Amino acid sequence: MQNLLEIHLNPDIFGVREHCLEKLRHHHLQRLDTLLGHYPALISGAFFLRSTSRNGIAFSFPEDEAGDKKVVAWSRISEGKEFLCAMNLDQEKHAFVYVTVDDTMHLIDSSMRCLFASDLSPAELNIEVRNGKAIRLTIPPHALVIYS
Repeated sequence: MQNLLEIHLNPDIFGVREHCLEKLRHHHLQRLDTLLGHYPALISGAFFLRSTSRNGIAFSFPEDEAGDKKVVAWSRISEGKEFLCAMNLDQEKHAFVYVTVDDTMHLIDSSMRCLFASDLSPAELNIEVRNGKAIRLTIPPHALVIYS
């Protein structure tokens, strides 16, 4: 599990490790380890920080002055497949956010399915035309979700 904690999180500029990853239960870490074995692109794929939006119109990155500091989303892309990962750093409230995905890889009206969620999350999400293309995530407090 060390690889997931270290990749692109040194230094832990968004508090991802402290506010989410370190709070995952042992069985979540085991499931993640298995998932990483099945999908090595989650560690070795091309890394893209993704913009998010609460209203589906104004998208920003966490480091932007007006950016959402409670949700961090990124993609790993390899061999024509996108893995979208997102974390809700808020310890009390669910996050309902639109997250940009690769515009050329996803067809309108296609969907992404949940590969991992550390708490209850939708099993499948539709691709929408927003900021290119995006999906609307529901992320429980201090939770991690992975869609593909």
